Amino acid sequence: MKKFYFLIFFSLVVFGCTYNFKGFSSRNIRSVAIPVFENKTSQYELETKLTKSVIDAFIQDNRLKVLDKSNAESILTGEILQYKREVFSYDDKENVKDYKIEIMVKLTYKDKSEKVLLSKELSEWHVYPFNETEESGIDALCNKISLTILKTVIE
Repeated sequence: MKKFYFLIFFSLVVFGCTYNFKGFSSRNIRSVAIPVFENKTSQYELETKLTKSVIDAFIQDNRLKVLDKSNAESILTGEILQYKREVFSYDDKENVKDYKIEIMVKLTYKDKSEKVLLSKELSEWHVYPFNETEESGIDALCNKISLTILKTVIE
């Protein structure tokens, strides 16, 4: 009798519990449109760089095809809410050694019927040395938050 209960329990565990690594997006949705993010900061062209970086991340990942809005099964919109740059560290002579830049983005991910699947604010930061340009720091930060955005939408 104990073997019978064990067999039932074992069957429920093995056949009743499965895990899908595809994430929620790829079950029903196979494509996404990503229009240019809205820039609510004074940082020039940040929206262009971030949008391109997000599109590149989705293309490289290849779980959701990036299409234009009229053909896509979903849409990912974003607002850049904040961009900050500040001194991160000084050397022993009190000269600037590193800068820290931060970005905060509000994402909205909807399906074709305009049903909101995800609404979330994300932030990331990046430190770059004083002898590099702010532009190179922004590029690295955009790449970093793009991967966070991809992971948030896909998973």
